[in-house]
Amino acid sequence: MSENLTIVKIMGRDGIVSQKDLEKWRNIFAEKRMTNEEAVATGEVEIESIPTSDPNSGENYLTLVKLGNEDYKPTPQDLQIWREIFEDAKGDPDFKIFTHPEVSIEVIKIGDIIAVE
Repeated sequence: MSENLTIVKIMGRDGIVSQKDLEKWRNIFAEKRMTNEEAVATGEVEIESIPTSDPNSGENYLTLVKLGNEDYKPTPQDLQIWREIFEDAKGDPDFKIFTHPEVSIEVIKIGDIIAVE
Protein backbone atom coordinates (compact mmCIF):
# COMPACT_ATOMS: atom_id res chain seq x y z
CA MET A 1 0.00 0.00 0.00
CA SER A 2 1.32 3.40 -0.98
CA GLU A 3 1.45 6.31 1.50
CA ASN A 4 0.53 9.83 0.40
CA LEU A 5 1.28 13.28 1.72
CA THR A 6 -1.43 15.85 1.03
CA ILE A 7 -0.30 19.43 0.51
CA VAL A 8 -3.04 22.06 0.80
CA LYS A 9 -1.81 25.42 -0.49
CA ILE A 10 -3.97 28.31 0.67
CA MET A 11 -4.07 30.88 -2.12
CA GLY A 12 -5.53 33.79 -0.14
CA ARG A 13 -6.98 36.98 -1.49
CA ASP A 14 -4.64 38.95 -3.76
CA GLY A 15 -1.96 36.33 -3.08
CA ILE A 16 -1.77 37.26 0.60
CA VAL A 17 -2.33 34.40 3.04
CA SER A 18 -3.22 35.21 6.61
CA GLN A 19 -3.06 32.99 9.67
CA LYS A 20 -6.85 33.27 9.74
CA ASP A 21 -7.03 31.81 6.19
CA LEU A 22 -4.84 28.85 7.21
CA GLU A 23 -6.93 28.16 10.33
CA LYS A 24 -10.18 28.41 8.36
CA TRP A 25 -9.11 25.69 5.93
CA ARG A 26 -7.57 23.50 8.64
CA ASN A 27 -10.93 23.52 10.41
CA ILE A 28 -12.92 22.84 7.23
CA PHE A 29 -10.86 19.73 6.47
CA ALA A 30 -10.63 18.57 10.10
CA GLU A 31 -14.40 18.74 10.44
CA LYS A 32 -14.88 17.05 7.04
CA ARG A 33 -17.15 19.88 5.86
CA MET A 34 -15.73 19.87 2.35
CA THR A 35 -14.03 17.42 0.01
CA ASN A 36 -10.74 18.09 -1.77
CA GLU A 37 -12.61 18.53 -5.05
CA GLU A 38 -15.06 21.03 -3.57
CA ALA A 39 -12.23 22.99 -1.95
CA VAL A 40 -10.24 23.22 -5.19
CA ALA A 41 -13.37 24.40 -7.01
CA THR A 42 -13.50 27.48 -4.74
CA GLY A 43 -10.20 28.74 -6.15
CA GLU A 44 -9.03 29.42 -2.59
CA VAL A 45 -6.88 26.30 -2.28
CA GLU A 46 -4.69 24.08 -4.40
CA ILE A 47 -4.35 20.46 -3.32
CA GLU A 48 -1.57 18.11 -4.29
CA SER A 49 -1.27 14.49 -3.24
CA ILE A 50 2.31 13.21 -3.29
CA PRO A 51 3.16 9.51 -2.98
CA THR A 52 5.93 9.21 -0.39
CA SER A 53 6.69 5.51 -0.44
CA ASP A 54 5.64 2.14 -1.72
CA PRO A 55 6.64 -0.55 0.77
CA ASN A 56 5.78 -3.27 -1.74
CA SER A 57 8.33 -2.04 -4.28
CA GLY A 58 11.23 -1.67 -1.85
CA GLU A 59 12.08 1.70 -3.44
CA ASN A 60 13.38 4.61 -1.40
CA TYR A 61 12.36 8.23 -1.77
CA LEU A 62 13.79 11.65 -0.93
CA THR A 63 11.37 14.43 0.04
CA LEU A 64 12.52 17.83 -1.20
CA VAL A 65 10.87 20.88 0.36
CA LYS A 66 11.45 24.23 -1.32
CA LEU A 67 10.60 27.38 0.61
CA GLY A 68 10.40 30.90 -0.72
CA ASN A 69 10.94 32.82 -3.92
CA GLU A 70 12.57 36.10 -4.91
CA ASP A 71 10.41 38.01 -2.42
CA TYR A 72 10.46 35.52 0.47
CA LYS A 73 13.58 34.00 1.96
CA PRO A 74 13.02 31.56 4.84
CA THR A 75 14.84 32.06 8.11
CA PRO A 76 16.67 29.25 9.91
CA GLN A 77 13.66 29.17 12.26
CA ASP A 78 11.31 28.67 9.27
CA LEU A 79 13.41 25.73 8.09
CA GLN A 80 13.36 24.18 11.55
CA ILE A 81 9.57 24.46 11.69
CA TRP A 82 9.32 22.57 8.38
CA ARG A 83 11.66 19.87 9.64
CA GLU A 84 9.38 19.40 12.64
CA ILE A 85 6.27 19.24 10.43
CA PHE A 86 7.77 16.39 8.43
CA GLU A 87 8.82 14.57 11.56
CA ASP A 88 5.20 14.79 12.74
CA ALA A 89 3.99 13.52 9.35
CA LYS A 90 6.06 10.33 9.50
CA GLY A 91 3.89 7.28 9.89
CA ASP A 92 0.59 9.10 9.40
CA PRO A 93 -0.92 7.89 6.09
CA ASP A 94 -3.38 10.80 5.94
CA PHE A 95 -1.21 13.73 7.08
CA LYS A 96 -2.17 17.10 5.58
CA ILE A 97 0.08 20.15 5.48
CA PHE A 98 -1.56 23.56 5.13
CA THR A 99 0.69 26.23 3.67
CA HIS A 100 0.99 29.18 1.31
CA PRO A 101 1.90 29.14 -2.42
CA GLU A 102 5.62 29.77 -1.78
CA VAL A 103 6.16 26.20 -0.58
CA SER A 104 6.66 23.31 -2.96
CA ILE A 105 7.26 19.69 -2.10
CA GLU A 106 8.60 16.99 -4.38
CA VAL A 107 9.21 13.34 -3.71
CA ILE A 108 12.01 11.85 -5.81
CA LYS A 109 12.75 8.17 -6.15
CA ILE A 110 16.38 7.79 -5.02
CA GLY A 111 17.41 5.92 -8.17
CA ASP A 112 16.11 8.79 -10.33
CA ILE A 113 18.40 11.53 -8.99
CA ILE A 114 20.68 12.69 -11.77
CA ALA A 115 22.09 15.94 -10.38
CA VAL A 116 21.61 18.28 -7.46
CA GLU A 117 22.20 21.97 -8.09
